[in-house]
Amino acid sequence: MTIKIITHDRVAHADDTFAAAILRIAFGDVVVLRTRDPDILRVESGRAQTYLLDIGGRYDPALGLFDHHQPEGAGYRNTESSEWPYATAGLVWKHFGAQAVRRLHPSMDDASVQEVVLHIDDTVLKYIDAVDCGVRLKTAGPSLSALIASFNTAWYESEENVFPLVMELAEVILRNFIKRYAGKVFAREKVRQAQPVLNGRVLILEACFPWSAVVAEEMPDVMFVVYPVGDAQQGAMQWQVRAAVEADMSPRIRLPRAWGGLERSSLARVSGERDAVFCHRSRHLAGALSMEGALAMAEAALCEHEQVAELKAA
Repeated sequence: MTIKIITHDRVAHADDTFAAAILRIAFGDVVVLRTRDPDILRVESGRAQTYLLDIGGRYDPALGLFDHHQPEGAGYRNTESSEWPYATAGLVWKHFGAQAVRRLHPSMDDASVQEVVLHIDDTVLKYIDAVDCGVRLKTAGPSLSALIASFNTAWYESEENVFPLVMELAEVILRNFIKRYAGKVFAREKVRQAQPVLNGRVLILEACFPWSAVVAEEMPDVMFVVYPVGDAQQGAMQWQVRAAVEADMSPRIRLPRAWGGLERSSLARVSGERDAVFCHRSRHLAGALSMEGALAMAEAALCEHEQVAELKAA
């Protein structure tokens, strides 16, 4: 089924760009018309399989109308405090986000789909909406809104239609955000079913799954997580040992101070493990050529940690 998307011409914003990308993920085939012609908007408004984005002065999802510029706006995520206003991207996600996620991950159960929908809105779309609604945000760098805006032609350039390009970019970005968070959802049971060793203080994973949240919230005894990275067939296989973290991402334990920043033979000498490859200078992560080597490093680190604790208690 092909749907029609109508949005404004001239300058492209993250708001209308991401809204169009959401609909393309959700439905597949789309035709985009960019215009502000009131006669066209009047004729197309309310037609089946037609969606007016960021134009038309009306929000009515039943009719495919998704504007937020009307005097009353289109509502807030937090209605009590009037925080995080909706713009077109958030409105479209509100109604079609679940459909988009299911199209990308058809095996995902309803509860997980809803979790992904809420996460993407909370971490991506509410910020795009806020910028479009004039909310001033402090960011660590260029926002997605600024990224999309950078594609618009400068005053000294000939104007061109950049919307197809930025819509493509928005879809790629959105797909990536969904994919990354869906990966966390899918990994949870694998982490819960992973093999604990060394009296439950080390968890062995079969791959480098997103594990930190499950370990932080459900496995208080785990101090280190061990997992493989790289490609064994290409001879680039390595087993890493990483410190488990708390909910605030602070490490529960650190590798021995003497290991920090060392590699290969230097690390092998001080750690006693000939398979040792490296230890990060912050001592939250180390690597070895084999699972046995990584486990031996984890065990040595646990022993030193216990010895230090005993000395402090004496």
